Amino acid sequence: MIGNRIDLAFSGDLTDPWVAALHEAIRGLSPRILGAELPEDGAAGPTPSVLVLHRGTLSVTEADRLRRLRDSDRAPRVILVVGPHARYHQIMAWSGLVDVVLPEATASETIARHVGQPGPPRSVPPRARPIALACGHWELGRMVEDTLREAGYAPRRARDNPLLGPEPWVVWDVPVLDPDWSTRLATAAQRRGVIALLGLADRETVAKARASGAIACLDLPCDPDDLIFVLDRLTASRRAAAPRRDASHPHRPRSFDRQPRVRTQ
Repeated sequence: MIGNRIDLAFSGDLTDPWVAALHEAIRGLSPRILGAELPEDGAAGPTPSVLVLHRGTLSVTEADRLRRLRDSDRAPRVILVVGPHARYHQIMAWSGLVDVVLPEATASETIARHVGQPGPPRSVPPRARPIALACGHWELGRMVEDTLREAGYAPRRARDNPLLGPEPWVVWDVPVLDPDWSTRLATAAQRRGVIALLGLADRETVAKARASGAIACLDLPCDPDDLIFVLDRLTASRRAAAPRRDASHPHRPRSFDRQPRVRTQ
């Protein structure tokens, strides 16, 4: 940290719109841009306290550079955002060198939390923010409902129908294997804010969900803290209301392919 500012650096290919969206999500923290690859030792200037890396593939050469950086006297906290072409054995090899591994399709929703930016102040108690939960899987629905209640929300369970209920917000476990899921999402998004929980959440699926009107997309399995971070951001204002969207107009994706989720603390 520098004063009250996070000493943050970002490395990724900013010509890729998904990487640019990831950077945009933390641009207010003024990250230092390191380019698409980690520079040679010492060439990037002072070591940051937090380093965000987006990588489509994971190379041995960069792993060695990162290992030396982590072995230095001022090792940074490292957040790795991985693309769909990274292999499981590569992710496992890198996981010991980083603090958090996030999949790229949904990382922009939660990257601010992982770099250390605090969530919005809870000026409105969560119980004053009505929210519905639509989930066709009993066990998953129970876990999400418990997460919401532990965070102070008072969710109302509505099985697998994102339209049911008067609440302005709904957390929906989207059945992405159903051919009409995007139509159902678009219909729900006309009257309430839809936070979409997506299995197989690659770029295509997230882009389709956003084009259908989802105001946020998270992967499954979903980190409970990520879900609450997103909900607090969307519902924190006393006058917050779910936006009404014209689902006929696509929305540009903000930057989980069902890659294995690896987190180390």
